[in-house]
Amino acid sequence: MKLSVFHLSLLMLLFLSSCKTIEVLPPDKSTLQVPVKNPVISTLNIPIEFDLTNQLKQVENSLPMSFDGKEDHCEGVSFSYKFYRDPIDFLFRGQELNYFVDGKFSLKLNYCPKCHELWDGGSCTVPRVYASCGVDGEGMRRVRVAYTTKINIQNNFQFKSSTDLKKFDILDPCKITVFKYDATAEVEKQVTEQLKKLEKDIDKQIQSIDLKSQMDDVWKQLQTPLDLAGYGFLYLNPNAIAMTQPQFKNKTVYLNLSMKLAPVVQTEKTEIKPTKLPNLSEYKRGSGFDLSVDVRASYDSLSSIANAQMAGKEIDIKNKKIIVKKLRIDGTQDNKMLFEMQFEGAKKGTVYLTGVPQIDSVTQILTMTDLAFDVKTKSVLLKSAKWLFNDKILEMLKKYAVFDLKPVLSDAKKQVTTELNRDLTKEVHLQGNLSEMRINRLFLVDNALLLRTQFIGELKLKMK
Repeated sequence: MKLSVFHLSLLMLLFLSSCKTIEVLPPDKSTLQVPVKNPVISTLNIPIEFDLTNQLKQVENSLPMSFDGKEDHCEGVSFSYKFYRDPIDFLFRGQELNYFVDGKFSLKLNYCPKCHELWDGGSCTVPRVYASCGVDGEGMRRVRVAYTTKINIQNNFQFKSSTDLKKFDILDPCKITVFKYDATAEVEKQVTEQLKKLEKDIDKQIQSIDLKSQMDDVWKQLQTPLDLAGYGFLYLNPNAIAMTQPQFKNKTVYLNLSMKLAPVVQTEKTEIKPTKLPNLSEYKRGSGFDLSVDVRASYDSLSSIANAQMAGKEIDIKNKKIIVKKLRIDGTQDNKMLFEMQFEGAKKGTVYLTGVPQIDSVTQILTMTDLAFDVKTKSVLLKSAKWLFNDKILEMLKKYAVFDLKPVLSDAKKQVTTELNRDLTKEVHLQGNLSEMRINRLFLVDNALLLRTQFIGELKLKMK
């Protein structure tokens, strides 16, 4: 049977109407204000090991290896001496630095029982009696010296030290039998005066140890974003610092450092103006770190993940198929995430949907709940393609809009751990371990999903 022109026209009209594009006006968007402190202030506790080997060498090299002295009298005993020391044996104990020094001395004496003064300034009435110990092939007399230095750190990171001579023992007395004179006490007096003068030199050298410049470098480096290799940049944002008083063991100073941070992860690197190292604040005991880190996942980056999940998926609705062409996050609306879905097939066009993202803090799975068509989309579909206004679309979106974030977190954890183990400067090495990383809460903000993430681990600084 031949079709009339009327029937052909009717069929053509029906065909064209069935392929008509669904045109939906973009939905209204809203700006969200997150009713939480953003970001959360966290505390980072860092044990510091400061190897003083090089600094102690400088102290050693700055102190004289020998000194001498003499006293001349017309009447009585006159003497001259020389003192030599061995290298210093440093011994650390608690908050004190102890020095043990072996030394030796030689002594020359002469004795005049009676002196008379003439024009030459005085002379002995009898020939002087000369004696010595520790000279002319005789072994030098041995001594043992000990100092103690108490050290603390001031608020400006400068070392403050106080050194005292604690012991001066003459192991080999110097008794002059020829005129029955024991010179030991006199030698001790003279040498002790010289050794006491070294206390100020020791303090000067210790106080010149430049901890502040090293902490300046550490502070600057901690303000530099950590590149998480594809996951964005971690900004620690330190704003306060505290430190314990030093404890010594062997040739190492042990300190505990505490910092207040406002950490955040951003998908794009931004320029920041570094702040100066603040003075030390009051230290409160803690260990490791438990940071609340705000990760800003931009809607563009999330859209690429959602689109990879949904693009090409077919939905069979009342014997009609539509194919998801593109899915992207378009913004926020009334505390919900707004999706734009482009499709083709039995119909083609664009629709908008809303949903609420939720994270399971135990399984770390991100899902979408309360999925629904936007009001404007709903209105158009009810008028032009009621069959499209179907729960199958919502069910499919809900099925595929499920993201297991554990693999992503595991990979990100490796990247963070790598960044926690590196040289901050030539003299400062960062050593750390991130034991746990998890997402606890979600917040919708403008152009991004805010993931409140917990970082748990340990960090250590080794300095020299």
